[in-house]
Amino acid sequence: MKRNQLTVLLFSALLLVGCGKTVLPSEDDKDGPVPAASTDDEAEQDVYSVAAFRSGSFGERYVWVQGYIVGACSRSIRQAEWEPPFSLEAAVLLADSPGETDPEKVISIQMVGKKMKREIALADNPENYGRPIAFYGVKQKYLGIPGMKKHVVASEWLDE
Repeated sequence: MKRNQLTVLLFSALLLVGCGKTVLPSEDDKDGPVPAASTDDEAEQDVYSVAAFRSGSFGERYVWVQGYIVGACSRSIRQAEWEPPFSLEAAVLLADSPGETDPEKVISIQMVGKKMKREIALADNPENYGRPIAFYGVKQKYLGIPGMKKHVVASEWLDE
């Protein structure tokens, strides 16, 4: 009887040791563990335009990108809202010039968390349309175009 209890206890201990969090790849194979933010001061000072960000290859490095908020989006770039009134709050679209509506010249930035949605998303802040802003994060495909998804760790208004 004690041997069976000891065997069950040992087996249970082995199962617990073998348990761990499994990180599954996303549909675009770019999500996963959060990459470490850069500690290189020079890299953190580089601020990319939307065009440079779209064409750049940064790996999992955190970078700054700046542009004008030109629209709102959710699910796909085909559902973008380019003019007020805005109803979508999942993402904002950035471009190098205010008023841009060409999907080939914009990037998407996911509104990560309630605070970003409350302060930046166009559904609650239509006055942010056309404002210049910078975001710090990792380049990933989002809404079918280049952008930042999940790993957006900072933003800064450029007109204040």
